[in-house]
Amino acid sequence: MNCGYLGGTFDPPHLGHLNLAQEAIEKFSLNRVLFVPSRIPPHKKTGTLSEWEHRLEMTRLATESNPLFSVADLEPAESASYTVDLLAKLASNGELPSFIMGMDSLEEFHSWREPRRILELARVLVGTRPGYRHTSVSPELLHRVHLFQFPGVLISSSEIRERIVTGRSISYLVPECVESYIRSRGLYGAEKSNRQHP
Repeated sequence: MNCGYLGGTFDPPHLGHLNLAQEAIEKFSLNRVLFVPSRIPPHKKTGTLSEWEHRLEMTRLATESNPLFSVADLEPAESASYTVDLLAKLASNGELPSFIMGMDSLEEFHSWREPRRILELARVLVGTRPGYRHTSVSPELLHRVHLFQFPGVLISSSEIRERIVTGRSISYLVPECVESYIRSRGLYGAEKSNRQHP
């Protein structure tokens, strides 16, 4: 299958993630996209992350309405999650995966483990917003990835968490089911309510 993989902490998943995945499906004729939440992302301080079970469930809720989306638990439980390890595992099964990321991730790509091997193991699809200038990424790297434009929401998970902490609305930035889950569990400092997610 021509399958795409979108990794991330998804803390929380938002409409930008969904937009990115849907546009990749359409631009590259993918059969589906698997969202792969990182259990222990090496670039993040684990003490600042929401519990794995919350991030996994929010990602499931965010993707369940789209039959071309699914969530896969493919990361090791006891050690840091490295993209190169995931792609090597997929390649060992004879697959050439399409790995999807945003331009913000590509700008940090040099700091990832074995970036050159990642480019050998997968077709790397990088979503960028119209008009974005790629001045912080080397021309050599840009020539080895597949750029595509997507109408993404200009928001990040950290900004969503900050909005919750400061009492600002996150409506239209995350799916309603994800917002309901956040409120019902009191995540990110949200006032806990009895609202139930669908």
